[in-house]
Amino acid sequence: MGPARTLRRFILLAVSMFPIAAQAGAVLTGTFGADSRAHYQGAHFAYSAAFYAKLDDMTLLGIQSGQGTVTSTEAIPLLGSAFIRLPIGRIVLPVAIGDIGYSFDDNHPGFLWRAGGGFDIRNGRHSSILLLGAHESQASHYGWIARLGLLLEF
Repeated sequence: MGPARTLRRFILLAVSMFPIAAQAGAVLTGTFGADSRAHYQGAHFAYSAAFYAKLDDMTLLGIQSGQGTVTSTEAIPLLGSAFIRLPIGRIVLPVAIGDIGYSFDDNHPGFLWRAGGGFDIRNGRHSSILLLGAHESQASHYGWIARLGLLLEF
């Protein structure tokens, strides 16, 4: 799958998620970082975008996609996602994250899950900087992800 084809698929997927973001209390996140392979040997760049519906100020549920998993840089995961802020602190809040779904890839397609946490560093009332880490598993492949991102509430 070439880069242009992958980009077109991602754009189509992102546009199809806009109805979720249009409802009141929606949140948009974007992250980029590295997924590890073979215990941090051969880490590679990955990115993701998510649209969440706010259940309350602390609990967000939504869908996430992007490019890159522990199996391949060309993989496109489509995931159900949970983002839960823990009520500790005011500016820097610890968060718990969990994703479950399917990874589309020519070589290693299959079920994918992630579980982890990080920090939500508030920039004001409607934006945050995200520092996230998680364990990712797909079939017999597993590894760690580290990501930096931006969260926008609207």
